[in-house]
Amino acid sequence: MKRRTALGLLAAAPLGATIGCAETAPQQLKLNPADPDDLYLIFRKVNYTFDDRPVFWFIEAVRYGLVDSEFIPFWNMHVGFLFTVKSTGEFDFETKQLSAIFYSDLESGELLETFNNPLTGAAVPVRQPGLIRGGSRFDKTHQVRESRERPGMNTESGTDFGPAWIIGDDVWVHGDTWVRMEPTGTEGKLLQVNDWSTYHSSLRAVADPAVASAPATMNFNDINTWPSWLEMGDQPGNYVSRGHGRKLHSGEGMPAQWLRFMNELYPLESQDLVGAIAG
Repeated sequence: MKRRTALGLLAAAPLGATIGCAETAPQQLKLNPADPDDLYLIFRKVNYTFDDRPVFWFIEAVRYGLVDSEFIPFWNMHVGFLFTVKSTGEFDFETKQLSAIFYSDLESGELLETFNNPLTGAAVPVRQPGLIRGGSRFDKTHQVRESRERPGMNTESGTDFGPAWIIGDDVWVHGDTWVRMEPTGTEGKLLQVNDWSTYHSSLRAVADPAVASAPATMNFNDINTWPSWLEMGDQPGNYVSRGHGRKLHSGEGMPAQWLRFMNELYPLESQDLVGAIAG
């Protein structure tokens, strides 16, 4: 089946499309992860969707400090990413998105307000990420990122799809983003953010043209410099997280603790999560 025909079938997939029955399903695509067209199809179908359903991702993670190769647990992270997706061309699409991230105490599970830093001995107010709305544009190989300039800093950033791997019925694909800000003078500190996501799905779903959005899970890590609010001073080390998550198409199935924090802190948005994406 030609790639253009396959993408056309995906674009026309009905709302709620799932894996078809063997008697009616179109022929499975022969996917080659080294082919840029196939890599785009894999990434978009696993991470997002080819139809108009909303896409939800949750990540349950632990934040650590990494010092002298030792991981020191800091707090729990409860992450929700919500998207609407719109095709703008054969290999182009755009998203509207909302993120809601909450930090909770490792022992009590309650929202973390003050962090007793084991590395500095200081108690600091916790800067909860809260709600962030935005939008993104994508082409066949990456997210189209706007320039992120900051006075006194040289800034570089990037977002890439892949590589991807197929072994048996398993499909894995990377989706990584990074930002690096280096001070141009003696003031300021290096800022580096590395977000590493590995998405996993079934080849049977990804290669089926009748499936617009493949069921998927993910593993997540980030390796960053210390945030300023943590008041680390000259403390060497890194700010690291380790987590896992799943893709959904509604709020049903989102972790109970994330839903509880949403309802407590953002009751209006929690009543209509899809509507909250646009504000």
